[in-house]
Amino acid sequence: MSNRCPELLRRRYQEGKVIPFIGAGVSMSVSRRGPSWGELVEQAALDLGFQDPALARVRGTDLQILEYYKHKHSGQIAKITNWLVKRMDISDDELSKSTVLSSLADLNRCSVFYTTNYDDYLERALRLSNRTVHVVAVESEMGGTGAEVEVVKFHGDWDHPAKIVLTESDYESRLRLEDPLDLRLRSDLLGRTLLFVGYSFRDPNVSYLFRLFTEGRALDGGSPGPRAYIVVADPSDFEYTLFSSRGIDVIPVSSLDLTAETADVLNCMRDSK
Repeated sequence: MSNRCPELLRRRYQEGKVIPFIGAGVSMSVSRRGPSWGELVEQAALDLGFQDPALARVRGTDLQILEYYKHKHSGQIAKITNWLVKRMDISDDELSKSTVLSSLADLNRCSVFYTTNYDDYLERALRLSNRTVHVVAVESEMGGTGAEVEVVKFHGDWDHPAKIVLTESDYESRLRLEDPLDLRLRSDLLGRTLLFVGYSFRDPNVSYLFRLFTEGRALDGGSPGPRAYIVVADPSDFEYTLFSSRGIDVIPVSSLDLTAETADVLNCMRDSK
């Protein structure tokens, strides 16, 4: 077992005080990976009639392209989400081959997971590890259920398409920090540490979550040491400096073996030695 995981993070895990926050990179670790964010935007651009998706990016940002897509489809995103669902329909056997998802499912001292992913990979991986799971995507699903672990779908899921955060206006609405799931996260963070897995610095979710932490003061408090960690591939001073300025410590991994090294971080955290 490597020493890749910071000792304080390992100790916080043993105390049951770590909340994994899962991004799209984890879903892309399965044997037949789902589309990336960039591929989703490119498909939306093709649906809009752009022969070259790069031409759409000359006009606006990814979020603005998706906002334009929504307006051109009468306020609906069903077509693009249906395209995404079909490409993320995988078997349990394929899912079980993801070492990252398997390592996450083995984090028995984590009773709450957050994810900005719309798919059901995380909850399925937990169930394949014989853990009882309750999924929370809307306020009505909050509350005691007796499940061993809760998966909070921070940006909605297939079962709640109206809650999916995808376009520029969706993100702007969430930036008000007034959604019930924002309030739930603030509560869950008290006395706990976040571990971000599967995010890149360019991910639009990262900017949103930074704002939640810095403006909402969600990570202030009396707990010693960092209140959040993030697994980053090949970080430079750029990532170290900007993440550190927001109270987030970087755990470096190599992009040459990203899946294995990310799983190694999780397994190291679980190791009590």
